[in-house]
Amino acid sequence: MAASTSEYAELLYLRRMVKKLPAPDMAKTIGVSTETYLRSERGEREFTLVEAMKIANKLNMPIALVFPKIFEQDVAN
Repeated sequence: MAASTSEYAELLYLRRMVKKLPAPDMAKTIGVSTETYLRSERGEREFTLVEAMKIANKLNMPIALVFPKIFEQDVAN
């Protein structure tokens, strides 16, 4: 069973807090406003793949650990 969007948003928030990265810095990294970044982090907006890659790079983590939802989808069917 896949986790809800809010669980993934919470996971990203926690990872950002552990790394002590403020939301405005993350927003600047992906080229969006702080408000837009926070909407995405709360699960109200989906991150693009390019944004997800930039976030994973900023967190110095594999994208599959930062955004596991991307890799849980069954695209064969």
